Amino acid sequence: MSQKSKDRKTNVRDSGNDSLSDFLAKHEQNTPQAETSSNNFTKNVLLVSIVVVLGLYFVQDISRISLNPINSIVNTINFDGYSEDLLNSMNEMMADMGYTALTHEDLTELRDEGVTATYISNIRSLGYTGLTLDESVRLANAGVSSTFMAMMIELGYDLTIDEFIELERADVTAYYTSNIHDLGYTDVTTDQLIRMQRIGVTPELIQTLQEERGEDIPLEEIIRYRISNQ
Repeated sequence: MSQKSKDRKTNVRDSGNDSLSDFLAKHEQNTPQAETSSNNFTKNVLLVSIVVVLGLYFVQDISRISLNPINSIVNTINFDGYSEDLLNSMNEMMADMGYTALTHEDLTELRDEGVTATYISNIRSLGYTGLTLDESVRLANAGVSSTFMAMMIELGYDLTIDEFIELERADVTAYYTSNIHDLGYTDVTTDQLIRMQRIGVTPELIQTLQEERGEDIPLEEIIRYRISNQ
């Protein structure tokens, strides 16, 4: 065989091998890319399906509440911070107690001051049935709770609205008052309670002076002692 024929056969074999190698290499490169594209497409389809299902569920659920969900939400929300339902319920309770012709603006202002229908109802149940809205606001602003009022009444005090406010502002608590009573001073006045609390007369101080000067030491003497020993 001539040299030219050998060279031609060799070139044919080499050319065939190169083509197959190229095909396999390209196939190996394209396969992962195709698989990745397929996986991404599947994920996108699943995501869209989930969003559609949730959207349909949301629309169906809202439609059960109202035929016009937007209006329903707007009507339910009061942009001053209280819902229409809450203000309507409060208005009904207030009307039952004799506080009529109140607007939603009036009710909102009361709530902003810390006055609720329940707060007023609790105070009225203690015997203050003539409570005015102005008095209820003053009580709430001073931090007077219906529980504090009930405890002071239980300790034997028949107090006015102004007296409750004065006691609260002087930090006189029902607990402090009860401790003074337990030491034998059941007739202590609200004026004395306020003075004692302001100058720092504690139950412990009273006990100490009772041990030194006798259990019947007058409160006025205790007050003078505390003032002299500041």
